[in-house]
Amino acid sequence: MTAIRQICTAMTVLLVLAGATGQNPETVALPVGSATIAEFKGDITLRTPTGDAVTAQRGTALAPESTIETAKGSVLLDLQDGSQVLVKANSHVVLKAPTQEKGYWLELLLGKINAKIQKRLGNTPSFRMGTPTAVITVRGTRFSVEVNKKQKTSVEVYEGLVEVSGLRMGAPGPPVMLGPGYTTGVEQNRNPEAPRGMENRSEDESRGNHPGMGVGGGGHGDDRQKPGAQPSTPNQNPPNPDHEKDN
Repeated sequence: MTAIRQICTAMTVLLVLAGATGQNPETVALPVGSATIAEFKGDITLRTPTGDAVTAQRGTALAPESTIETAKGSVLLDLQDGSQVLVKANSHVVLKAPTQEKGYWLELLLGKINAKIQKRLGNTPSFRMGTPTAVITVRGTRFSVEVNKKQKTSVEVYEGLVEVSGLRMGAPGPPVMLGPGYTTGVEQNRNPEAPRGMENRSEDESRGNHPGMGVGGGGHGDDRQKPGAQPSTPNQNPPNPDHEKDN
């Protein structure tokens, strides 16, 4: 009986230790190109690189080559480098590993994103993303990218500088540089349009393209600047987590 009691006691200790280990897993560094869901709302579809469905939850980690599709929903992503990307409604995004192939962090195939990119210092590679018709390269800024059903890419810059190149026969062509308050468009197999000031847009267009980073945005001032204005001081506050109403 004594031996049996000793065995039972040992098994109990092992089970307790195993449970404690399960409750306190070691922190695992996310691979380059991965993203974590910071916030989401509405109808979104997430899939792993192998096509398996993923349940959307705060803190869910998505590996490179994962796909994100939003219907009437939106999702705010924390990228592995500390940058943030808000995927708006009716969008299709594929996460990428910047160490592979074209050096993209993500591809926007349809819809719209707002991005707040961590500033690159020294020899740190620039942030690069792609669309069906353009390549966008930055070293720390806030901007938005939209791809319509005809695959035209539109880029707007709210802070910092953004380089935009058109894809001609699959290869980037001559780039244009966009400063705060400027926008450009890129159609299939074309170079980017000449940069133009965003203040020329109508008030309704401006409201519809607000660069807020929360999945709902919220009450904010106008982040755009007039051509020739000095770049604004980078916003050190975290993105607004309050939900916005769908347009």
